[in-house]
Amino acid sequence: MDPPSMTGTLQSTSTYSESSKTSSKSAQSTEKEREMDLTKDNAASPIDLECHIQCERITKILDDAIYKCKLCLCLPELVQEYRTLYSLLSPPHMDDLTFIFEQYDNPLFSASLLNMAVMEDLKAGDLSLKNRLNPELGHLLYIMNSYPDLRPKVEEIIAKQREIQANDKTLLTPAFEFLMELEHFRDIMVRQMETTAAEELSAKISTKKLEASNESLIAHIKEYTKTLKEESERFEQTMSLKEEMISKLENELVLLSHDATVKLKKKILDSERQMVLATRSHTVKNEMLKEEEIETREGYEQLLRSHLIEEKNQRARRFKVETQLLSWLQKYDLEMSDKQVELDEFTQKHEDELEKCAELEKKLAEQDILYIPLMAEREAEYNQEMTEKMNKFLIDHAARVIQHAWREVLANRAEKRKLRKIIRKLQEAQVPTNLIKGKPKPK
Repeated sequence: MDPPSMTGTLQSTSTYSESSKTSSKSAQSTEKEREMDLTKDNAASPIDLECHIQCERITKILDDAIYKCKLCLCLPELVQEYRTLYSLLSPPHMDDLTFIFEQYDNPLFSASLLNMAVMEDLKAGDLSLKNRLNPELGHLLYIMNSYPDLRPKVEEIIAKQREIQANDKTLLTPAFEFLMELEHFRDIMVRQMETTAAEELSAKISTKKLEASNESLIAHIKEYTKTLKEESERFEQTMSLKEEMISKLENELVLLSHDATVKLKKKILDSERQMVLATRSHTVKNEMLKEEEIETREGYEQLLRSHLIEEKNQRARRFKVETQLLSWLQKYDLEMSDKQVELDEFTQKHEDELEKCAELEKKLAEQDILYIPLMAEREAEYNQEMTEKMNKFLIDHAARVIQHAWREVLANRAEKRKLRKIIRKLQEAQVPTNLIKGKPKPK
């Protein structure tokens, strides 16, 4: 790990207590000191440096222990892969490993065999694990651990085992469980060492708050338990009342069932009587139906006879109709053959007439080539003549209208002159009368 990255996470309790007593300026200065590099002077306190060093040392020890556990778990598979070991390990170490493997496989030939009791057990045939001698497995782990090139192979084997045991938990071995627990312990230790004093204090404060809330919740729980007890007592009282009601209703049900049985017996007797009467009436009806059956059978036989006779007549009629139809068909064939001959003649004549019509149409088209221009010229001359007549008529009509209007104007002028003369005469005749009456003469 990088030392500067750990300065913000690893803080002692003494530094936290001192910083809590200082003012805001001292807090800002401590934050600046935390951001500084640990390699410089006065970058962090000696306690923080010591904590950081101890943290790295502990994590390294735990990582080595975990790797050694993984190496122990992978030893059986690594032993089988002789080529990989031979390519990575040096010849002296390889010789040591082969010697250790031979000791592990043949403990009788081991040089360290000093326990005679174990020897006697082996001679007696007791080959259990307790009689196996330790063939310097510590030296073996030391040799394997001294080669970092084996680490990827070990991690690969452990990853495969993890996948297998994750799919099937029944294959989980105690050694692998120990490895998982050790890794979990390492994670917990790292997390604990990375927590600062401030974080621990905040966790304690939060726990105190949780305890206070827990006490309040316990008080609420007690209140709720009291209410539950009261409600349970009420429920028991109501249940007792309901049980009494149920007992009363059961008694009533017994009485009602007794009455129902009596009524059922009466109904059964009545139904039996009705059944006897119904059987008697049924026998009478059965006899009547048998008589009707005999009558219907006789009628059926008579109808069958009449139908057979009628069928015979219908068959004869059908034969007659079929023969007549055949004769008509033959006659139709003869007539249609004659008609077909006539039709062929008419079609031939029609085709000839169509050819003649086509020739006439061709001639008519040739005549139209000469006739159409002549008709166009004639129509143009006719249109010109009619336009001239129309113009002449319009001019004459306009002259008449103008003359008539001018005559009316002259007549109106003459009438106006006459009216003026009459008005003057009347005015001149009125002058003496006005003088007699003393009125002035109008100007």
